[in-house]
Amino acid sequence: MRRRAISLRLRLTLSYGGVFFALGFLLIAVSYILVHQVLVHNPGEFLSHVAARLGLSSAFLESRMPAPSGGQETVGAFMRTVQDQVVSLLLHGLTGVAFSALAVAAVVSVGLGWLIAGRMLRPLQEIALVARRASASTLHERIAMQGPSDELRELADTFDAMLARLEAAFEAQREFVANASHELRTPLAIMRTEVEVTLADPQVTSADLRRMASTVRSAIARSEDIIDKLLVLAESGQLVDTETVALDTLVAEEVRRQTPAAEARGLSFALDLQAAPVSGDRALLERLVDNLMGNAVRYAPPDSVVAIAVGRRPDGATLRVANAGEVIGPDELPHLFERFYRRGTSRSRKDGGAGLGLAIVAAVAQAHGGAASAASPAGGGLAVTVTLPAAAPTAPRD
Repeated sequence: MRRRAISLRLRLTLSYGGVFFALGFLLIAVSYILVHQVLVHNPGEFLSHVAARLGLSSAFLESRMPAPSGGQETVGAFMRTVQDQVVSLLLHGLTGVAFSALAVAAVVSVGLGWLIAGRMLRPLQEIALVARRASASTLHERIAMQGPSDELRELADTFDAMLARLEAAFEAQREFVANASHELRTPLAIMRTEVEVTLADPQVTSADLRRMASTVRSAIARSEDIIDKLLVLAESGQLVDTETVALDTLVAEEVRRQTPAAEARGLSFALDLQAAPVSGDRALLERLVDNLMGNAVRYAPPDSVVAIAVGRRPDGATLRVANAGEVIGPDELPHLFERFYRRGTSRSRKDGGAGLGLAIVAAVAQAHGGAASAASPAGGGLAVTVTLPAAAPTAPRD
């Protein structure tokens, strides 16, 4: 049978009482020793002080008087006998009264210690209560402890921060499931329709089968792309490994990858790349650059120019990608970073856009402590600017 452990409150109470009793006992022992030292070990000095206080001369102290037990003795000897008796009774009474007072004080200290321990542990009880109630539906609750910035306040704030991270993770998971189920309906419906129509045709030809297979393959690729983007979007708020990344190098590599698709549409790149080291997750930053440039190449008018600039500033780096196109109203610009937002027919499902590219750009930038903004030049088109914090300076090697 497992023994029930003593509660922390009781342990603290017993500790308070034990420390008080030990200090009280020590104080009584020291007082006893001091009184004994003054009254017993220095009787002559004590007697002289008493005689001086009473105005008794040395001759009077040496004079003889009848002793209570018979015979003669000096006044000084009689006073020393009386002193010894008084000291004995005083020390005995002092010890009894002191230990009685110590016992009463120890009981009172245990009671006060119980109350104080309960008051001190009340924040821990609040933390435990919130922890017991924590579930997927109550992660929005916080302890929000008030009071001085002590260890308990720090513990409560740390627990609140953990709840905030869990809430964000659960929310990202719910959004991922909801978004994935919403976006996968279209490609799944396309695949099912193609398969059913093809199988229902008794005179299906190999060309029909090839067309059906091509359509299904495109729908599968779209599904994979959506799932991949949703995963990046869900995980972009959690940076596990960070390193120094050359943003200009990432952009140059992405330009090389995007060049064939751009040339196929008659697009050209205007580059202005400055050395700009940033601190972050390389894979997420690659997705940021890929989505930003891919968005510009996909929606830029044929035979136009995509301008890409990487610059440095005191607190970080900037990446600006601009392409020509339709004029976008200022009220519509903030919506471009929302998930699954598509404007007009240029960003339709038929063209393959999932409405996640700029949402991923904004999420990755925010996860790195940066931001993303959009502007529409007077002549039309879109210019997206991403700011990222600079890489921490490395210590010089010896």
